[in-house]
Amino acid sequence: MNPQIRKNVKVVVTGGGGVGKTSFLNRLVYDNFNMKSELTRGIDFFSKNMNINGSEINFVMWDFAGQRQFRTLLEDFVDGSIAIFILFDLTRITSLQNVEEWLERLREFSTMPTLILGTKYDLVDNNMIVIIDNYLNNIIERSHININYLKISSKTGYNVKEAFDILVNRLSYHQK
Repeated sequence: MNPQIRKNVKVVVTGGGGVGKTSFLNRLVYDNFNMKSELTRGIDFFSKNMNINGSEINFVMWDFAGQRQFRTLLEDFVDGSIAIFILFDLTRITSLQNVEEWLERLREFSTMPTLILGTKYDLVDNNMIVIIDNYLNNIIERSHININYLKISSKTGYNVKEAFDILVNRLSYHQK
């Protein structure tokens, strides 16, 4: 019997300040939501283990602070990552405008699986969703990067597991 191989892989989670990166990771890793979550200062780490094709994979997710003073450090922290989550807040249109800036900053990593997650889906009405989806689809088309986009709610858990499943599937396909 082959012993399981344990592999650590790095995933960067980024986006503007207050968009819900830590809430997303708390829901994903601990199936928990904290209404009083505080802004991340610098970097925090979350870990999620999965068995994929007979190998135990430890996904170490770097929760990268979104405040402007930390953005200049992002490229250094992305190095060695296998995927990127870029989050924005569906209730704050200005955070959507930051997605294009994040994609520009990460252009040199354009072959890396990238997922854009619109957070706080439980707080947005359908009319606004159509406008946001159209705007974001234009950004994705202009970026010429293979990007997945998903709306999530860390509060309810809506699409949080699905976002991670997309990442795992993209990685499996990417490594073939």
